Amino acid sequence: MNKLDYSISLREKGFSTNEIKIKLKEQGLEDSQIQYYLKKSDDIYLNQLIHNKKSKANDKTKKGMKILVLMVSLVLLTSVFFGYARIGILGIFIFWSLIGYSSFRR
Repeated sequence: MNKLDYSISLREKGFSTNEIKIKLKEQGLEDSQIQYYLKKSDDIYLNQLIHNKKSKANDKTKKGMKILVLMVSLVLLTSVFFGYARIGILGIFIFWSLIGYSSFRR
C-alpha cells in the first residue's frame, strides 16, 4: 500500500505517466506492477477529485443573501412607483451593486 500511496502523491504533484513510471522503476518495481499501480492511483486520484467538491453550505448562505437583497430591492422598486423616487432608486442601485459584486467575487 505504501507504493500505491507514493504513486497517488506523485499524481497529486502533477507528474505525468512517464515521469511516474521512471520514479516507480527507481523504487525497484517491475513493469506489470507499475501498470497496476498507475491504474489504481489514477482511479483513486480521480475519485478523490470527484468527491472532494466544495461544500454547499457556503453556497446556500450566498443564495439566501441574494434572495433577501432581491426582495428588499423589490420593495424599494415599489416605493419608486409610490412616489419615493430618490430613496427607491438609490436603494436599488446599492443592492444591485452588492448582488453584482457577490456574484463575480469568488
